[in-house]
Amino acid sequence: MSVPSDKSAKAESPFPAATSLVGAYGEQLFRILEQASSGFVLLDSQNRVQRWNDGYLQLFPWQAPALKVGFSLQTVLDASASTAALQNLNTSLSGLLSRQHVNAEVSLPNGRKLLTALHAVSASYSLLTCKEIIPAIDEADQLAFFDALTQLPNRRLLLDRLSQAMIQSERTGWRGALLTVDMDVLHSLQSADGAAHVDHLQRDIAQRLLSCMRVCDTVARVDAEHFVIMISDLSPDPELANLLVERLGERLQESLNAGYTVNGKFLKLQANIGATLFGPHSRSATELLKQAEIAMYRLRDEESRGLHFFQPEKLLMPPDRSRLEQELREALRLNQFEMQYQPQYSAQGSATGLEALLRWRHPTRGLVPPSIFLSVAEESDIIVPLGQWILRATCEQMAQWKQDSLLGQLPVSVNISPKQLQRPDFADQIETILTQTGINPAQLILELPFAALQPAVADFHPMLVRLSAMGLRLSLDGFGERSSNQDLLAQLPLFQVKLAHSLVQRLGPNNASEAAAQAALALAQRSQVMVIASGVETLEQRALLVQNGCQHFMGYLFSAPVPARQLKPLLHMPQVGQSRKVA
Repeated sequence: MSVPSDKSAKAESPFPAATSLVGAYGEQLFRILEQASSGFVLLDSQNRVQRWNDGYLQLFPWQAPALKVGFSLQTVLDASASTAALQNLNTSLSGLLSRQHVNAEVSLPNGRKLLTALHAVSASYSLLTCKEIIPAIDEADQLAFFDALTQLPNRRLLLDRLSQAMIQSERTGWRGALLTVDMDVLHSLQSADGAAHVDHLQRDIAQRLLSCMRVCDTVARVDAEHFVIMISDLSPDPELANLLVERLGERLQESLNAGYTVNGKFLKLQANIGATLFGPHSRSATELLKQAEIAMYRLRDEESRGLHFFQPEKLLMPPDRSRLEQELREALRLNQFEMQYQPQYSAQGSATGLEALLRWRHPTRGLVPPSIFLSVAEESDIIVPLGQWILRATCEQMAQWKQDSLLGQLPVSVNISPKQLQRPDFADQIETILTQTGINPAQLILELPFAALQPAVADFHPMLVRLSAMGLRLSLDGFGERSSNQDLLAQLPLFQVKLAHSLVQRLGPNNASEAAAQAALALAQRSQVMVIASGVETLEQRALLVQNGCQHFMGYLFSAPVPARQLKPLLHMPQVGQSRKVA
């Protein structure tokens, strides 16, 4: 990949080009500050800007158009004083520049607080530093936003930061990247020394990842097997951003593949890294995570190592689909599938239900997400026996929960394929499973895909009426995306509808998605059908939904899908700012 020489020069350093002003000592100072400070600006004796770092622009992105080498920082401040909040902020910074005080605590428009200070570097230069003041984190917030093992941000906090970075990228035009890192830790230890030292190894990997990154980047542990890295403000040029990610990938591999000592034995691991760029007009945070995951799994499929970028045109070529279909049949025969459960909550914080979600535990690839294989299963015959396996596994789990005062009271939703509904013996199959497991039919919710039902609802109607008569409850997934919602509500014996994941992802003030969500919620309320919003990832999305009358939610803001044995703590764990109980 070739890039113009001026861009290559910029890629070598995270700092804007500037004349060497304070010699080798100053260069060393800048390198230290890049790792230790949130942001800095180097000023000459006339308070003219000489140099700054990425961290400064992340804190003050509105200054970017005016921030140039040789410009007075006071002029930059004056040019950006567009609101009262910015005027108050700039007044404090001006006090530093006039040497009225040496440090000041300031508030950004988003509510974050900074400690700013002016330091003399030499007789001719001074350094304005800005460091975020991190409030003390209570135990509930620590559990909600950080991984207990590594103390890294968890998936919930990562998605929140990624959403903010995408908003900033939309405003500035600068691109960022998301990298999924898979080390195959569990498989390597099982084949080497058992799984007893997994925790120690995971912490070691976390520290190596942090050592490769800037302070302003995010390293997160999203589940037991994967780390994710978010980098923002790489470059407005996609080609240069690509190059910078490739260089980072080389550093990561050098660090991660260097070898580990486990229980006195030397162990080699190989990193698989999937990457995707984000920038203006990117899709949702969850979609970006999925893209990075797909890129990482592409490496595994090709049995290669290193870094692989997401390429939508290469999602699954025909040979891959054929091989994957064969592997799915073998996985079903060898019982490689397992169920995970994602809790659902009321607006008051009560756990109100669970959704059963399929996962594939591959013997060499580890836990394969459904985004990799589910479309192939849906398009082939595999979905029928696989769907029956899902129903039986879920009902058997519900039977185990019957005597549990918490889990035994919660309804469980299971996704049903249109191909299952087309089978004349589908209701008989469910009746047999219900009889054998002894569960209450009213606690099993069959979730039907809106897109598949809408064109031919009459074909499915007799089966749905029979299922409803058996005491099962029906839910409609993907609600709110199309204009024929009202027809389906009138025709089907529905217990609830699930607001479309894609609609929730696009929610924002005063946009078409909010209007569509408002209309869907109002329609469901008139029809006296319960609405649950899926895919809720941010507090803003939740607030907008509550404002428009939605009372039930699920998504990574609350909890990721987890194995059955991990559910109970989630039902007890309070949400941020409120207690959580079981309804």
